[in-house]
Amino acid sequence: MPIEKREKNYMPHMIFCFLLLANVFFWSYSKPLKGSWANVPPVPSSETASLLTLGDEQLAYRSYFIMLQNLGNTGGEFRSLKEYDYTSLQKWLFLVDRLDPTSSALPMLASYYYAAVQDPDKIRLVIDYLRVVGARADGDKWRWLGQAVSLARHQVKDNDLALELAYELADNKNPDLADWAKQMPAFILQAKGEAGLAYKIMLNILISNVDNLHPNEINYMKDYICNKLIPDLPNETPPVFCNDGSIR
Repeated sequence: MPIEKREKNYMPHMIFCFLLLANVFFWSYSKPLKGSWANVPPVPSSETASLLTLGDEQLAYRSYFIMLQNLGNTGGEFRSLKEYDYTSLQKWLFLVDRLDPTSSALPMLASYYYAAVQDPDKIRLVIDYLRVVGARADGDKWRWLGQAVSLARHQVKDNDLALELAYELADNKNPDLADWAKQMPAFILQAKGEAGLAYKIMLNILISNVDNLHPNEINYMKDYICNKLIPDLPNETPPVFCNDGSIR
């Protein structure tokens, strides 16, 4: 019985070769292309911030926080903080903070990451955010105001701003406010060359709170008054405890 010859169908092979060549061409064309960084993305409104998470503000907070944490460090490229648009970044900080004002994750990111930029004007924008967070009475949010004082004094080199923030910190009504926070204005005043005012603040804190202060804190304040402030006040009579070690 004769064997019928079958016609070969070359169409699948042609399609495969075409797709292979197209893929090689596309790969060769796209290989050198890189996505351009568009800097800090536009900030959504407060009303639409949680729409992508179907109104779940906690999920939105975590999503935006991860975005801010990795901003500029995606796609195999790393951007310096000096390239960031800090005006838009500050708007993001306030927006995300409103989604969860009790969390300390965002102020920590602002304090220890975004405040590492070397531009004083950009650091001031971070300080403005920390100032708002640190004024809250709940928990230990006052610590972020303390961080703002430190940034203003040591990074921005603005002792006037640091003193303003230090007074706000010392006036915080939180019952758990640390002793060093109450003393902060004195430290800044001394740095400004106003040892007389610093002396009055430290002496008042020591005398009015001696019954509640830890012995180590008392010894520190006595040493600060007697060995750091009094030498700058030649017309001031040293307190008795500078000589006989009294006041506990």
